Amino acid sequence: MSETHMLRDTMRRALRRSREWLWPYVVAGKAGAAVMRLVRATSSMTMEPGNPFEVYADRAPFILTTWHGQHLMVAFIVRPDMPMRVLVSKSRDGDLSAAFLSSFGLGTVRGSGGRDRRYTVEKGGARAFLQLKRALDEGASVATIADISNTIRRKCGEGVIALARASGRPIIPMGFATSRWYELDTWDKATIHLPFSRAAAIAGDPIEVPRDADPALVEAKRQEVERAINAVTDRAYQVVGKNRDW
Repeated sequence: MSETHMLRDTMRRALRRSREWLWPYVVAGKAGAAVMRLVRATSSMTMEPGNPFEVYADRAPFILTTWHGQHLMVAFIVRPDMPMRVLVSKSRDGDLSAAFLSSFGLGTVRGSGGRDRRYTVEKGGARAFLQLKRALDEGASVATIADISNTIRRKCGEGVIALARASGRPIIPMGFATSRWYELDTWDKATIHLPFSRAAAIAGDPIEVPRDADPALVEAKRQEVERAINAVTDRAYQVVGKNRDW
């Protein structure tokens, strides 16, 4: 067998294994979407100051951002007439999230940067960044997580700041909560929201990052976004009448 045929055979086997391993995550994602619909249908929802797609319609497209473990709740506020793309990782967890989001008609951009810039290309971070910017340039809002995977909880990374700076679009900090939830034993304390809850989706004021921002201003904006997401997240739990130990 020639080297070309061997390479093609290897690629076919890899693709076949990928498809075989993918389906459980797709099924799980679709099941999660069904649960989320039940949660939404049986829960009373409070939005402050309102649905961001309505309150900040004149600022669209914008960048919705929240913490890990809460990002799937963007499905609570999605509007079919407002185009949006959601950033999810290229991991198997990302496969699950992509299947979940597609059930709500949301497009996804796959990729993440991680803590080490050496892995940005491998994780699709550079390509994902360009796709997110292109989506904003074309008039679609985007949703992304602010903190970096597998690092300190509730600490904003620079990725969302860089996207706002490059695109000229505002960041909308978001906090979500339900009064009934199950907390997973993961680094980000990811939440499985339960039906028959009080639910809250809290939007912060838009945050602009000038295109000519120097490193000092970028850091100041990073801290501003971090404080804002913490504030709206804490407010969301206050609205549903719960305290949460982070």
